[in-house]
Amino acid sequence: MISRIKKDSWLLTTPVAHRGLHNELYGENSMGAYKNAIANGYPIEMDVQLSKDGVALCFHDDSLERVCAKKAYINDLTHEEIKELKILNTEEGIPTFEDFLKEVNGQVPLMIEIKQQRSKEYDIAKKVVDALKDYKGEFVVQSFDPFIMQRVKKYAPHILRGQLGGVPERGNLSWVKYTVVKKLTFNFLSKPDYINYYLNHMPINKKTPTVCWTVRTEENLALARKLNVNFVFESVNPNE
Repeated sequence: MISRIKKDSWLLTTPVAHRGLHNELYGENSMGAYKNAIANGYPIEMDVQLSKDGVALCFHDDSLERVCAKKAYINDLTHEEIKELKILNTEEGIPTFEDFLKEVNGQVPLMIEIKQQRSKEYDIAKKVVDALKDYKGEFVVQSFDPFIMQRVKKYAPHILRGQLGGVPERGNLSWVKYTVVKKLTFNFLSKPDYINYYLNHMPINKKTPTVCWTVRTEENLALARKLNVNFVFESVNPNE
């Protein structure tokens, strides 16, 4: 099968800013971090979650506690309630996915991660696909959940799909989920155009184009370069 991703694609050649180019001034997945990535010419990796009332938001964690000091799950609050929260001691709130797309407006490519949802009331794959319907810039969509990516394939087969894989440790994952994520067992469902795999478990024996996550240290950077693979990064300068 011929890959839909060309060898000179940004996805395989240009380091991608993890949750935007965030730092002590701009919190992760904030509009400031996205603008900073744009100003520095980096593609943006970001995450999508849904509020209780089905609004697509730019946020990584299930819980709001780490980033917003709120002991609640993002899926359990309405967008109106979430509007009151601030990101990591800044004055910035959690952006909507719609506002994010309007702000970027094709200036840099996007790597959009769809997160698994605690609530199944809304189909997050459909929400993301619908929001991207008229978007003119370059983007790919990815998830750890192959069933989410299967739905993306169903709703919009033209969208370039990525399967996330690998985990640093099992943690509270069941052995089944751990094996699926590590071995990419259900790729036959998502039929990904590329794989985004955990750096420290690279390389993997796959013919599919592969990038890796997440370069955070100079040692990580050296390893990614040794493996000759593009990467998602934070806390380092990939151009040094």
